[in-house]
This record gives sequence, C-alpha cells and structure tokens, in this order.
Amino acid sequence: MSEIISDSSILELLHRYTGMALGCTEPIAAALAVVKARETLGKTPEKINLHVSGNIYKNGMGVGIPGTSEKGIRIAAALGVLTGESSRALEVLEGVTDEIAARAVEMVKEGKVDIDIVPDVDKLYIEAVLTAGEDTASAVVEHSHTNIVCASLNGREVYHAPVENCTYTTTDDGRVEGLTVERIYRWAKEVNIEKLDCIARGAEVNWAIADAGLKKRYGYSLGKTLSVKSRSDADIMRNSMARVAAGVDARMSGSMLPVMTNSGSGNQGITIYVPVINTAVNMGTSQEEMLRALAFANMIPIHIKQQIGPLSALCGIVPASIGAACGIAFLRGATLPQIKNVIQLIIANISGLFCDGAKASCSMKASVGICAAYEAIYIAVDGGLQASDDGILDIDVEQSIDNLSRIAVRAMDSTDNEIINIMTCK
Repeated sequence: MSEIISDSSILELLHRYTGMALGCTEPIAAALAVVKARETLGKTPEKINLHVSGNIYKNGMGVGIPGTSEKGIRIAAALGVLTGESSRALEVLEGVTDEIAARAVEMVKEGKVDIDIVPDVDKLYIEAVLTAGEDTASAVVEHSHTNIVCASLNGREVYHAPVENCTYTTTDDGRVEGLTVERIYRWAKEVNIEKLDCIARGAEVNWAIADAGLKKRYGYSLGKTLSVKSRSDADIMRNSMARVAAGVDARMSGSMLPVMTNSGSGNQGITIYVPVINTAVNMGTSQEEMLRALAFANMIPIHIKQQIGPLSALCGIVPASIGAACGIAFLRGATLPQIKNVIQLIIANISGLFCDGAKASCSMKASVGICAAYEAIYIAVDGGLQASDDGILDIDVEQSIDNLSRIAVRAMDSTDNEIINIMTCK
C-alpha cells in the first residue's frame, strides 16, 4: 500500500508547479536563459545562439511577446539581452519598454539571434550561448520553465543549480507516492486557507487578464465573440468559455498582464481559474470556499501531469479543463464519486486534443476544454450518469489517468515529431 502524502507535501507540490508568468512560458523561458547568460557574461553580447528542443521551438515561434507587436522566440531572446533579471523567473520581461522592444526588433533583423533544434534532449530544453568579442557565456534551462540548471563563462561552470530536497517521493514513472484524486479532495476540504496566498493571487490576475480580453481585440477575439453571443449572464458555461478564451486571446497576443501558471503554462492557469471563479461569483459562495475549490482545481492537473511532464503532444488544455471541472463540481457540492466520474468523462471526450504550439488559436482549444468540462458536470453531477469503462477508460480513475499519460508520453511522441517537422518545413 502506498504511503500517505502529508498536507505540507501537497502544498509543496502546489507551490512548485504554479507561479506567476508574464507572456507565454516557452519564449519567456528562453528569455530567462538569455538573461542568465547575459548576467554571467557581464557585458552586452554581440550574438545570441539558442539551442532548443523541438517542443520549445513548437511553442515559441507563433506566440505574441509581451511589450511588443512581434511574435516568436527570437524577439524574446533579444529582449533578454536588453532587460530583465533572472531572479524574476517567468516575469523576467516585465521591464520592456517601447524603446527596448524596437531595439530587440533591430537585433533580430540584423541576424544577431540564431536558433536551432537539438535532438536527444529533454522536451523542455533551452541553451542560450552569448558571445562578446572573445568571451562566451551560456546558460541552460531544462526540465521546467524556471529551472536554470547551470551557467558557464568561457567554458568554466560558474553556476550549478542546488539539489532540491523534496518532502515527497516519486516512482520511476513520475507519479508522486500517495497522491490520488481522493487524497487531494480531502486536502482541499481541510487545508488552512491562510496557506493559499498563491491561489488568491492567481484568482486576481487570471480574472484580470480575462477581463482585458473582453475589452480589447486580441488574436482571434474568440472570447469577445462568445461574450456577445451569450444569451444572458445566467449562462455560466458560455460566460466562462468567453472569459477563458478572452484571457488566452490576450496572453497569446502579447498582453503585458501577468497570469498564474499551472504546470508551467499560463493558458492552463487561466483555464483552471476563470470558470471556477465565475461559478463562485454566480453561486455567491464565500472566499474560503472559492479558494478551496481553486486549490483542488490546481492540484488535479498537477497530479495528472506528473507522468506526462510539462510539454508533450497532448494539449495542456486537457488536464487544465479536468482541473476546472473538478473545481466547479467541488463548489457545487459534488461527491467524490461524482468528481471522479467528471474526470473520466473529460478523458473520454478530449484526450485526443494535440498541441501544435502556443499561438492565437489556443483560445479555441481552451474554449473546447471548458465546454467539455461543463458537459462532464452536466452528465455526472446533474444527470447522475456513470462513464463507461471503454476506450482508454478504466473503472478506476487513477488507472484512467495512467492510461491518458501512456497515450501522451508513448503513443503521441511520433505525433509530436511530425508536428514539429511540419512547422519547421513551412
């Protein structure tokens, strides 16, 4: 029998896999690597070379960069040469001005930023190599978006990430010992809400970016379109779809507003937070109950993605929409069996949703995820119907989560490679 994971360990996981980010996390992680290399170099570089995994390339090339009207990882890297402190993690570009943005565009036009895809590395891998005269500095971000593993100056390592001492244990396949949907549910019911400051902050900023996306045209403006077409404020599903899409529209088009991430993704954070908050507002629930629901909603995707990792061919909206649905069901007083059934139904519905990079159309996938979340709630909670154990579903929800992970990690690797091949050959 697996060990019982402590409340403090669950909080540790929550803090480790959530965090503030300004801009799409893949190009911002590249900017972070550049900033660390620039700090190591100690001077303004003349040339930037980025060596990245295919997944970083895929998610970094088509997305808007905060503070600019430009898209892509090259602009993000150039901005990292001109501004930012590595201590700011994924908010590293918060100091971008119009002047800095213009200089970054010129650097890219002058061919000072090169990027290539390197094989046989972690799916989340970025090496920034900066040169100035005869001096060269490098920094590597790997495994997670803020994990600067090392930095070197002229071939000599000057920084190495300290070993993290976790209070929880993981199995060979990445699962956290003792972490189950049931354990997370019990924790969310009992956790001291004074320890959920990060969740409260996330609620504030992710709601704000959704509001921004409703007020201004970003990208495909799907959120504004859905909002106009909503029948009434009572139509919570349509309103949630609109707000989530609006937030993603704004973020994918370079909004300067920060968001709270989940598992390294701001889009996933928006997808988790906004519909839960919307439900809480419409139900008139207390701040405490909303925070508990949001904590529960955030921990479920963290649990699901332990085996999958932060980047894969499986669209992150799948686990994020599962988290959102769990949070909504939690607020509505759903039982644990009903919540497990909600998870099963979403896996049955949108497990084939693949990721072809961060871009404007992510708002469409997020909207699909929220629709799937509400459909699952309608079936499992309102209708009282049970998901069948067919397809990749198992009677046990934890096994269904394992099956989803197998699809994402094993079966979809070739899909991932083909998507990257298509994108690089255009």
